[in-house]
Amino acid sequence: MNGSQIPSAPVPPGYYPRKRSRWWVPLVIIGVIILFIFVVFFAILSSIGSIFQKEPVVVKSNSVLVINLNNPVNEYVGESLSSVFSTDGSISFYDLLKGIEYASVDKKVRGIYLRCSYSMLGWAKRAEFIEDLEKFKSSGKFIYAFIEVGNENDYFTALPADKIFLAREGVMEMNGFSISALFLKGLFDKIGIEYYVQQFEDFKSAGEQFSRTKFSDSARLAYREILNQRYKVFLSALEKYRNIPQKVAQELLDKGIYSPDSLVKFKFVDTLLNDNQAKEYIRSVVLGNKYKGDTTKDKVNFISIKDYLNSEELTEFEKTDKENAIAIVYASGPIVQRTAKSPINMDLEIDPDNFIKNLKKAREDKKVKAIIIRIDSPGGSVIASDEIWEEIQRTKKIKPVYASMSDVAASGGYYIAMACDTIIAHPLTLTGSIGVISMVPNFSKMINKIGVTVDTLSTNKSSQDLNLFIPFSQKQKDKLEDLARPIYYRFVDKVAKSRKKSFEETRAVAKGRVWTGEKAKELGLVDALGGLNDAIKLVSKRIGVPNPTIKRYPKPMEDIEVLMKIFSKKRDEATAVEGLADIFNVIQVFPKEIHSQILQMIRFQSIAEKEYVLALMPYIIWIN
Repeated sequence: MNGSQIPSAPVPPGYYPRKRSRWWVPLVIIGVIILFIFVVFFAILSSIGSIFQKEPVVVKSNSVLVINLNNPVNEYVGESLSSVFSTDGSISFYDLLKGIEYASVDKKVRGIYLRCSYSMLGWAKRAEFIEDLEKFKSSGKFIYAFIEVGNENDYFTALPADKIFLAREGVMEMNGFSISALFLKGLFDKIGIEYYVQQFEDFKSAGEQFSRTKFSDSARLAYREILNQRYKVFLSALEKYRNIPQKVAQELLDKGIYSPDSLVKFKFVDTLLNDNQAKEYIRSVVLGNKYKGDTTKDKVNFISIKDYLNSEELTEFEKTDKENAIAIVYASGPIVQRTAKSPINMDLEIDPDNFIKNLKKAREDKKVKAIIIRIDSPGGSVIASDEIWEEIQRTKKIKPVYASMSDVAASGGYYIAMACDTIIAHPLTLTGSIGVISMVPNFSKMINKIGVTVDTLSTNKSSQDLNLFIPFSQKQKDKLEDLARPIYYRFVDKVAKSRKKSFEETRAVAKGRVWTGEKAKELGLVDALGGLNDAIKLVSKRIGVPNPTIKRYPKPMEDIEVLMKIFSKKRDEATAVEGLADIFNVIQVFPKEIHSQILQMIRFQSIAEKEYVLALMPYIIWIN
């Protein structure tokens, strides 16, 4: 053995060398995982952002503006997945009109290709849209309309076109106008639910869908007048645009015209073409003698109105006074209490918190010289309507406030409008419905049917008032009437003071009756007739600014903003949406014309759970 080597000590049995501590390893692993999650999260956000990032749109020469009314056109486009994922995207009514105005002076735009099938615009919007199409044509540019399947509503919108094309195998119902409503009393009788409805007054028929099996005489009278107005407008438009005498049109509609060949024969449409053939025709018009029938070489740029509005070149048409603005504050949808706000259709409800927040923003903006409240609402909660009324009263002490009525501004919608300095309604607007209803369901018969009994204990004589499982006594019904009557009288009194009328004069035109904007002007319930553009002109004149900037509240949202806001909703709201999915799947089975009626009933019931007395327009009127 080498003397320089030291022998190693023997290792005792069971002995294992002590390992060095690696406490930092789990921390590193956790850190790497967290870092990975953050990287993936931001990568996803970046990816989503790139998907929704709008590329600058270049408007080329020989462009044709495509307006597809099958896509939603609402007063305000906000928190809605349909605004993100629909084919051409939702568009606001203001943007639709503004796009037509820009295109009328844009030398690169030669005309409009209007697709009218399945359009769901209300009649006031349709009429104002037609007015803007007429202004567009006066610039010397063409409009061609194409219908695949439709009815008088779609056809009415197409009438200003130079030519109307119908699909070869298309169907268009030309058989006159009608109003239909769903009544649920028969169903409720079968299952033992009884609705007690107290209306102020006889025309306030919103609760009839729950308590009757058909229209009351008062409701029938009011809606007959509305129906006749629409029909008269339609016949006048037929005579104006298609040279079809009204008497001849009436006879044809009595028979009912449906087939494409008959529609051509009687000059309702010009020719039968499919969509591609219609575009070929437009190419030949745009290019003239240069058109060779080769779509790869004969370039005509068909551009959707949403893409057109994203064009950076449009800034040259936006020559507005940046220091002086008019604010448009939107009030669209049913009016709900903050506790009854629905997680669905988030941009199509009016809750006082959001509305007042937007109104305050407009009021506090020093560049905003006046405010237009754009109303498209059938009403709803009296409490919320009154809270909004109070805020408008405060605002008009600081700045002029105008109401511009869209398709409907009735009941609670009129309650909001009457707080403004000036009310402007379109002749085809549905307004008025000055009244309230109280409606309470009773389930006593239903539980008896299934053998359920009720026993009670009370501290006071009135403790069981409006117990939904005990039959209502006349005394309890009288109490409910005593609750609602003062609310109605206060409503009428506010209208009287707003319109500078006596209480009895106002009550005579109130009683819950729905009026057209045209009739409301005659009765003194509105100040002027006109659409949104007319309202802007009136306000511009009032503030002495010929071309003010228009600021909109809520501010229109980018697609990525909409998506992130929807995903950030609270879990209880998300759960509610999941729970309602089955209901909406069932609704899709029904014709589209009654979708809105079913949704109205759901909203109606939701509001009624929180509030016994409502200011809500009777029915959702869809004239077919």
